[in-house]
Amino acid sequence: MRTSLLLIAAASVLVSACSTTPQTRSTYLLRSSRNTDTSQIAKVGGDYLGVVQVASYIDQPGLVLELSEGIIHSAKHHQWAEPLRISLREFLSTEISAERGGVLTSNPSNNSKGSRIDVMFSQLHGDAEGNAVLVAHWSLNSVNKRREYQFNATVPLAGVGYQALVAAEKQLLVQLSQAIASELK
Repeated sequence: MRTSLLLIAAASVLVSACSTTPQTRSTYLLRSSRNTDTSQIAKVGGDYLGVVQVASYIDQPGLVLELSEGIIHSAKHHQWAEPLRISLREFLSTEISAERGGVLTSNPSNNSKGSRIDVMFSQLHGDAEGNAVLVAHWSLNSVNKRREYQFNATVPLAGVGYQALVAAEKQLLVQLSQAIASELK
């Protein structure tokens, strides 16, 4: 009797497990929609992207939502396809290069008169009101001076869901790249 009850219980668990549909995982690439023309490679300036830092709460696979003041949720089934600190660096490099009409150098030369661009991302997430939020601090460091800036912007999502969040975050990153490029000119 006891074995038959265990078999029935085990069978019911298996049936219920098989009847639920597993949630699929979506992964998102953070890529610029702009392509740097290969002819622009000849237009390399002295400016280069230095340190790109990302706050630890967003430097993880899951997309982040701030549910209420100071309470965040990291998505388990909606994740970045690669580490954010790497894709943010590539995105900024492409966008800044396209905006200014010349490619950022990958390695600074010893006699470079250009600026090193350092960026720290403090916030990059969705909020409870249906917005994407970006707060970043960045600096331009040249031989004789250092200039510091803060970028703080919010954009409403154009739709519902994580895909809309990624699109809005890209829009904010383009705005940040434009701000950096305008200071380099």
